[in-house]
Amino acid sequence: MPRRPRPFRAAVALVALAFTLLVGGCSSVVTGTAAADPAPRPAQGVGADPVAWMDKVCGSFQPMLDASQKVPDLAGARDLPTIKKSFSDYLGAVVAGVQQSRTQLKDAGASPVAGGDDVVGRIDGLYGQFETSLTEAKTKVDAVDPTNAAAFQAALTDATNSLSKLSQSGGGLGDTKPFVRLNRAADAAPNCQKLGAR
Repeated sequence: MPRRPRPFRAAVALVALAFTLLVGGCSSVVTGTAAADPAPRPAQGVGADPVAWMDKVCGSFQPMLDASQKVPDLAGARDLPTIKKSFSDYLGAVVAGVQQSRTQLKDAGASPVAGGDDVVGRIDGLYGQFETSLTEAKTKVDAVDPTNAAAFQAALTDATNSLSKLSQSGGGLGDTKPFVRLNRAADAAPNCQKLGAR
């Protein structure tokens, strides 16, 4: 089998790195220590069950995480246009996942405990960063001519650098330790436990 040209191998390596950075960057969690509040309550706001509410908040991460982990297999890729399409389609799917995550987060409604609305605001800000960076990366990849190996590799490098910065922004939720009931609810909520196990 003929040896593939260096720009092709470099493009595969860059896309693989971008996938790794993206999946790693989409694993933010709210942490704390466990204990749930009992009794039936409203679905949101004052008097609502903090555990059920926090479960919705943590559950909002799932569409983004599911999309980010559906990494295409480039082992069979034979040309740069195929790599471009795979990478672009993947980024588009993750953008859609982030948008769905933002919708689910909004649907969680008002927090029943102190600090919850602030944390939700920070999570939504994180989703906003993801959506903006991923959309920009996809736009750059879509605009490049894959037959121009040097330009294509430069676009992939640029996109990968954007994802690298994105992966480092996952700690933007801030300190939730002062909010005892919020942390107890997070530890008792099944969706938050799943995030913590990642």
